[in-house]
Amino acid sequence: MTKSSIDRDRIGEPVSDILVIVVADKAENRASFERKFVKHLQAAGVEAVSSTDAISMPPDLKLEKDVILKAVAKYQSDAVIVTFLSGIEEKDANVSTGLAFHGFYDYYGFAHGYVHDTGFYRGVTTVKLRTNLYDVKTEKLIWSGESKSTDVGSVKQLTDEVIPLVVGELQKNKLIAPKRPS
Repeated sequence: MTKSSIDRDRIGEPVSDILVIVVADKAENRASFERKFVKHLQAAGVEAVSSTDAISMPPDLKLEKDVILKAVAKYQSDAVIVTFLSGIEEKDANVSTGLAFHGFYDYYGFAHGYVHDTGFYRGVTTVKLRTNLYDVKTEKLIWSGESKSTDVGSVKQLTDEVIPLVVGELQKNKLIAPKRPS
């Protein structure tokens, strides 16, 4: 987690039943991410359902508010969590080792080898995800977090890294808790 903010008025008022929505470019990425998120929330004792399982996805992958609210009512959710890819940074990183020289030619030889070595630079990709937790009744933001993951090779790797961090932050801040029997 690189950034987070919390509605301080909500501390001590955890949610316990969450509709999970992941905004993704592909339905299979959405489904995979949401279902894994649900499993982690359920492992924390929270009731959760993925939008994939609760709502039919239209071809343009955009859910309308009334459809989301129907799912919230059907599953008696008290919160909605929305996650999306908020940025991708690609940059070259210098991956060389330490420096030690014994004269100008040593330095020149080092510099030449350094620049011409195929491992001199390598691309580093940083993926940023934004996750927001909203109260269903007020539609107010309860918690927001940004996470970064570097050199992500797959959606599975990304979800394996990010979801436990987000759920851990929500637990640490006492924003989620197991549902109390009615």
